[in-house]
Amino acid sequence: MNDNLSKPQLLEILKLRRAEWDTLLNSVEEARMDIPGTAGHWSVKDIVSHITAYERWLVEWLTAASQHTFPAPSPLDDADVERRNARVYKVTYALPLYQVMNDAQKIFEALLHIIEVLSDEYFDNPQSAEWFMKPYWSKMKTVPDAVINLSADHYDEHIPSIQKWIEIVSNR
Repeated sequence: MNDNLSKPQLLEILKLRRAEWDTLLNSVEEARMDIPGTAGHWSVKDIVSHITAYERWLVEWLTAASQHTFPAPSPLDDADVERRNARVYKVTYALPLYQVMNDAQKIFEALLHIIEVLSDEYFDNPQSAEWFMKPYWSKMKTVPDAVINLSADHYDEHIPSIQKWIEIVSNR
């Protein structure tokens, strides 16, 4: 759990882990980004879209929290992870690579920004965030924990399959 992270610590972790993620993505030839098989039928591009969808969800959720409201309903509000992921894939698989990569960068920048402007009380006093945490993430008790889980740890979840895929396609 990442319960005791301050806002500056969280931002630093996100920037570091994102730099590692971007380095991995930059090692994939652009022409190969949409080849299926990186993770099941997903391509590297699909994985980027998938992670971006979760980061977008975080941005929407934290933006609403900063305004003391709940976010608008999202397709990701579904408790069934497989159904959520299938929805994201259905909506994003046909997007062009340049759009996926641009969206990923813009959403990550928006995530950093909303964390920077979010009230410090949500970081210093986890009970103050309970009103908007509990309806969405029962396992994650703090803002830093939710952000790390749905962003930085999400990169780590997909890095091994991308690395393995790179190794396989490099040997062809």
